[in-house]
Amino acid sequence: MHVVPYSSKHVDELRSVCLASASERARADETHGAFTLAMYCDPYLEHGVAYMLVDDGGVAHGYALACEDWGHWSVSTAAYREKIEALGPEYRMRYAAEAAFYDSVRDRYPAHLHIDIEEPFTGGGNGRKLMEALLARLRADGVRGVVFGVSASNRRAIGFYEHMGFSKLSEYDEGGGYTFCMSLAGGSA
Repeated sequence: MHVVPYSSKHVDELRSVCLASASERARADETHGAFTLAMYCDPYLEHGVAYMLVDDGGVAHGYALACEDWGHWSVSTAAYREKIEALGPEYRMRYAAEAAFYDSVRDRYPAHLHIDIEEPFTGGGNGRKLMEALLARLRADGVRGVVFGVSASNRRAIGFYEHMGFSKLSEYDEGGGYTFCMSLAGGSA
């Protein structure tokens, strides 16, 4: 497995990875699937920084995506916000809550990220390779810090993030998830 910069010829593969890694609801409900792609995948591929995990045949099986600056990001991805809001009140409120959170921490953690790998390709250092490539790029671009959320039920991912040096910043949804952060200027926050 190799980590390479994103190429648009892999957009469908990465969208499939996103949905395969998402909740059961996102896979079963077309509207929720559309929300998942518009919130956590498509805008990053179009406006962000992205690395892919590819096999020797060049097929993508995972990704690490980031926006480097939430302030600029929220303006450049307005069309995605409009798509999300058109899906209905549940999605409008969810977007608003996440946007408010990113606004509240953006001075210290201007970037946010998402990482997903198809289950057969987890382990073996693949997540670490993806995360290291993404963090190196963010550091090289002068990004001060990064933040992201994870479900509290995803114990394996939580252990991975802690092992990578991320710190828990907050809890959300009454214990349903955590936000993790890292200062990129000088180590963990």
